[in-house]
Amino acid sequence: MDHQIFRSWPCFILFSVAFSLCWRSGSFGSMNEAHVSAVIDYIRCHVDFHYAVAVRLDPAYCKDPTRNNLRNALPPNVMQEMRAELSRVGGLYNPRNIGNIVAARPTRTLPHEHAEWRLLTGGTQSPVERMLANKDQNSCLFFFSKLSPCVERCLNENDARNIVQTINPIFNRYREDSRAFVFETVYNMDASKEAKVVVDAWKLIQNAPLFRYPFPAVKCFGNNNQPPDSSPCLGP
Repeated sequence: MDHQIFRSWPCFILFSVAFSLCWRSGSFGSMNEAHVSAVIDYIRCHVDFHYAVAVRLDPAYCKDPTRNNLRNALPPNVMQEMRAELSRVGGLYNPRNIGNIVAARPTRTLPHEHAEWRLLTGGTQSPVERMLANKDQNSCLFFFSKLSPCVERCLNENDARNIVQTINPIFNRYREDSRAFVFETVYNMDASKEAKVVVDAWKLIQNAPLFRYPFPAVKCFGNNNQPPDSSPCLGP
């Protein structure tokens, strides 16, 4: 499932454009696309493997995710440690002294575990639960996956390793304007499926809300006139 797409714009240009939109679009309360892009841009400036990552930000940073604020919440040394861990096949960034970010790559050995699942499995000791423990419930939460969650396993409620059973209860602790599930590329095996099959599966986590990156991020659902079998997040 390794799939790499490299951005052509330098990181500083991405931030400049993103925040020109942020200042126009107001507070973080709307979970606007520019803020989503700014947070994911910061992560993507450091790591570009196939991976999944969960990020928690304090309320002040949620409202104003400038580059300096993100550097405070996610210091460069932490991002470098995460990159080093994810550079290994099957890497998992789940440090003993956990901060505001955890990340994983999929495993290649049997049984195969998808990156999203690895962050969410383990009950109260899962990487995501450890990161969120005893933290301000007014925080904001981002879950980013390089590839869209797959239909056959991640979003299949009949599969024991589906993420629906864990991600939805976690997101439901946060206001809808303070949470986002973001992906970059439609998983290649799902890209050939009928649109309705994929979109219906995505709807299992649509209350995240669900966004597609890169800049500017696109919200996958929300238009009342949108046909049930379509989404602006489909396509190459």
